[in-house]
Amino acid sequence: MSRSIRRAVLILGLGASLLAQATSAGSILEFDVWMQKIDRHSQTILTHLKRHDAPAAVADAKALEHFYGLMERFYEARGEHDDPLLLSYDGRERAAAAARQAAQGDFDGAFESALGIARDCRACHDRFKPIKSL
Repeated sequence: MSRSIRRAVLILGLGASLLAQATSAGSILEFDVWMQKIDRHSQTILTHLKRHDAPAAVADAKALEHFYGLMERFYEARGEHDDPLLLSYDGRERAAAAARQAAQGDFDGAFESALGIARDCRACHDRFKPIKSL
């Protein structure tokens, strides 16, 4: 193989490597945005349910279901099949249940489903957040 062909292959390989890192970084940045939106909707849905505002609660629940679905696909693409994937699936299922319950006027049931989402968020963050120095 000539020197110029080896150089071209090396440059293409380096470019592909940098592109893969940039794509991965974009996904991680998107993941952070999803987490922020899940946090916001998991709080506002509880307020809407306490006020018996079914349309707003259903909208929050559907948003939660969407973002948990994105998280689920994110973890599947990374090949993770442990707790993060399971928590994503559970969150999506709880959000779907909350949407159904709120739409049917079962505000207590929807509140319990939404409260489960909030508790799971906290448990996951407590478990996986970086340890702070003393």
